[in-house]
Amino acid sequence: MAARILIGIALGLFAAISPCAAAVTISFYSHQLTSKGLWIEFPHAYVTLTGTAEAGGAPVHANFGFTPPVVGPSILFGRVDGAVVSAEDDYVARDRPHFSFLLSDKKYDAVLSVVAKWRATPQPSYDLDTHNCVIFVDDIAAAAGLSVGDETKFVRDPNAFLEDVK
Repeated sequence: MAARILIGIALGLFAAISPCAAAVTISFYSHQLTSKGLWIEFPHAYVTLTGTAEAGGAPVHANFGFTPPVVGPSILFGRVDGAVVSAEDDYVARDRPHFSFLLSDKKYDAVLSVVAKWRATPQPSYDLDTHNCVIFVDDIAAAAGLSVGDETKFVRDPNAFLEDVK
């Protein structure tokens, strides 16, 4: 009996000092069309990444969306420059995620690869109907392992797109 107690205590201590498995949480957001002074706020669809990779490393606190650096009427007439951007914390705080889940390190790396691919796209790269924030998030959702539908149906409606994915 004493041996079982000692083994139980030893296992408990080992579990207490072992590193906990960590993971990065991805959250999917849409942002209502609003303005900040004379400027329209973009992106309207974006993701956040928070946590720590299972392999370790620095804690992750990031968000990514895709938008023109300067939003103006030119987006209505064809391709303009596009950029992967990170929103300020107060921008994210005004929105609520549609859904969130944990990523494996493999899926986390796949998501970061999508971000890198979109950052490296030759300019002009933003097109309101074929290469915008919804399609960026659609690409991330697929990399994260989600089954995504027909984003062209939702190309200008991030909220409806994310509700469909959910």
